[in-house]
Amino acid sequence: MLNFSGELTFGHEVVEIRVPDGASAIRIVGTTVKKGFLHTYLYDPSRRLRGNILWLKPRKELVITAEAASLGAIAGPIEAGIWQLHLYNLEGEHRTPKPMQYQVEVDFDGVPAPLPLNTVANLTTEHGIAFDYSAVKKAGAGWYRGDLHAHTSLSDGHNRLEAVADIAARQQLDFLFLTEHNMCQPLLPDMDEVLFLPAIEVTTALGHFNVHGPQRTLNMYHASCNSEAMIEQGMALAGEQQGSISINHPMMKPWHWHYQAMPLARVHTMEICCDPTWSTSPESTEQALQVLSAMWNAGQRIYGVGGSDCHLEPHERNPNATEPSIYGDPSTFVFAHGLSGESILSGLRRGHVYMERRCGLTLSINQGRVLPGQDVGEQIIDYRLAVQDTQCEYYAECIADGRRIEVYPLTAHGTVFQVDMSRYGWVRVDIRRANGDFEGMINPVYNGQKPEFSAPTLATWGELMEAMQRNGN
Repeated sequence: MLNFSGELTFGHEVVEIRVPDGASAIRIVGTTVKKGFLHTYLYDPSRRLRGNILWLKPRKELVITAEAASLGAIAGPIEAGIWQLHLYNLEGEHRTPKPMQYQVEVDFDGVPAPLPLNTVANLTTEHGIAFDYSAVKKAGAGWYRGDLHAHTSLSDGHNRLEAVADIAARQQLDFLFLTEHNMCQPLLPDMDEVLFLPAIEVTTALGHFNVHGPQRTLNMYHASCNSEAMIEQGMALAGEQQGSISINHPMMKPWHWHYQAMPLARVHTMEICCDPTWSTSPESTEQALQVLSAMWNAGQRIYGVGGSDCHLEPHERNPNATEPSIYGDPSTFVFAHGLSGESILSGLRRGHVYMERRCGLTLSINQGRVLPGQDVGEQIIDYRLAVQDTQCEYYAECIADGRRIEVYPLTAHGTVFQVDMSRYGWVRVDIRRANGDFEGMINPVYNGQKPEFSAPTLATWGELMEAMQRNGN
C-alpha cells in the first residue's frame, strides 16, 4: 500500500502513482481530513481519464479493474507505469485561501462493489469522454417532465446512484440530468421509464452553470483553475446545435452569478427556482424573475427553468425546512418529439419549456399550435390553463414586457384568456398560490417584429446588472 498526504491551497497539485507490472486493479481512497472539497481526476499513462470524484471529509474510494469500476471510475486495462491523480482546490480564489489537507491511500488489489441497478456506459474513452444522445426511450411528441439540476454521492450529494434512480422513478420523472460539480458520471442508470442524461455543473468562484448535454467532459489534465478559464472551458462543451448552457441560482448568494463578462448570447436558459426548500430560495426566485424580464426587454431570448439542486436523502431537511428537498421539485417540462437526449436538448434550446412545483399544470396555447419560446408575431394568443391540485388555490399572472397586465384564477376545470401580441414584445405566465408564493412559470412567446429581438440592446451579464440597477431593480 502507498500513502500520500499533503496540503493544498487554492490551485492544482499532481500525485504520481507508479502502477507495477501485473497489477489487476487500482484502488485509491482519499479524504480532505477536515471539512472541505477537493476535485480529483485520475489519468492513466496514456493520459486517458479513468476516474473523477469529489473528495470530502468522509473517505471516498475509486476502484478500477479491467472489467468493472466503482462510482466515478472507468473500467479498462490497468497499464503499468505512472498514473497521475490531479487534485484541485477551487476555494479561495477571491478571498484569503485556506489550506486543504488531504490523505491518499493506494493499493493494487480490490474489486469494485457492483451497483445494484442496470447502468449504461454513455461514453467512450479513446479521445477523452464523449456522449451519445440519440437513444429514444419513448416515442411520441409531448410534454416530458424532468429535473435539470441534481447531485449524487459522486460529488457532494447524499444519495448513491441506485437511490437516485429509485427516487426519480417514484417521483414519476421522465428524465433527469446528473449535474456533478466539475465532473461527469461515467455510468448512468439504465431504466425503462426514466432517461438519465449527463451534464456538468461548472462550479467557480464567479458562479455556477450547468452544461446540459455536453459533447465531452472537462479536461482537467493540468487545467487552468481560475474562474474565467473554467467558465470558458465549460461553455465550450456545448455544441453549436445540441448542448445547452444554463446559469444556476443566479441571485442566491453566496453562489450567485457575477461573471460580468458572460456573453448573454451564449446562454440558453437560466434557473429561476432552485431548491424551493432552501431558506433564501423564495427571495432569490423573485429576483431571478426580474432578471428574466430585463433579459427579454433587452431582446435576449433566454428561457427560465427550474432545478431541485437536490443534495439530500428524502428523510433529511434543509435548515428550518418542513418539506424535503427532492428530485423533481421543481419539475421542468420540455416539449419534445420523443424522449431522447437529442429531443430534450432541442426543446430546451428552443424554450419549449414550463416549470412547476406541484399544482399539476396543463396548458394549451392556440389549441396546441403554439409553444412557449415561439415567435408569434402580432397574432392574438389564446391560453387554456388548468391545475390538477385541488388542495390549494392558484392563479396565473400574465406578465407582458415585464409588467403584470392581468390575473386569472386557475381551477381544475380550466381557465381561458387571450393576449393581443400586437401590443407587446413578449408575454409569459407566472403561476402562484393564493398567498402569492411562486409555483411555476410558462416561458414567453414573443413578437419577433420588435427591433430588440433582431439587435439586443445589452450584450453581457455586467451590462444587464448595470441596467437593472439604473432602473431601480
